[in-house]
Amino acid sequence: MDGPLTNPAAVGPWRVATRHADLHDTRRARTLPIKLYLPDTPAPRGLILFSHGLGGSREGARAWLAHWASHGYVLLAMQHPGSDCSILRNNSPHALRSALKTAMNPEALAQRVDDFRFLLERIGRDANLPDAVNAASAIGLAGHSFGAVTVQLMAGERRPHQPPHPRDPRIRAALALSPSARQADTAPGLDHRFGQIHLPFFGITGSRDDGMGLSDITAANRELPYRHMPADGGKYLLVFAGGTHLDFAGEASDTEGALFRIRRQPAAFHPQLLAASTAFWHAHLAGDADARAWLRTDLAAQLRPDDRFERK
Repeated sequence: MDGPLTNPAAVGPWRVATRHADLHDTRRARTLPIKLYLPDTPAPRGLILFSHGLGGSREGARAWLAHWASHGYVLLAMQHPGSDCSILRNNSPHALRSALKTAMNPEALAQRVDDFRFLLERIGRDANLPDAVNAASAIGLAGHSFGAVTVQLMAGERRPHQPPHPRDPRIRAALALSPSARQADTAPGLDHRFGQIHLPFFGITGSRDDGMGLSDITAANRELPYRHMPADGGKYLLVFAGGTHLDFAGEASDTEGALFRIRRQPAAFHPQLLAASTAFWHAHLAGDADARAWLRTDLAAQLRPDDRFERK
């Protein structure tokens, strides 16, 4: 409901319960672990599907997902077999890096997209899912890193080896933590690849978000999806000064901590990220005009001097 926007960085008014489940796709002989975040509101604002990064799991991104749920959103975090924590079995840093690079391939990306489509087919039809999930008429997509790339494809990015599919009309908005594209892609180029993304789309990254050395992705690559999307309203880019790749994962696992030198405390911009992302969902998933106005006029004042916020 529209009205004065309360502080979106503060924990929301709803208590949140969590639930685990496993959904089996008989067509692909693939079982998808999921984690649900269920706020105790009788009228959820919408449903958000979340995709983790390489080596992650359904337990990831709790810092973001629990917060959004406290503001009235139902969250469904999926786990992607083959590019999840199952690839991190060897504690040797060299072996772990090798496993992560091997898992980052077009086939794994295609499987992740099919995981999203499988879930969307089940929502509204599966008696094993909570009523709050099955009743969802407004759905948001979110992801981090490899999950952000998956979200880009679901939102309308066109790649030569990824056939396009009609978008589910329930999908209303997409948020990508550490999105990416390479500058030197072959024809027809990035304008073509991202030119059909007409959903409201929020890319959030950092000035040191270089992907932890697992690929040739640089911090500048993280801004390219936004740069090449059409300026049709509802497109946002937020770049936090000093933000590193794992800052946007929500928390770092013990395995990631063994691999990389990381901060164990939340980043300095943690409250601003919570505020910006929550306001985005209010504005474009729940349709709150006051939240949209807050993004346009008030968010910039909440940021630090070296952070950058753009919209189009």
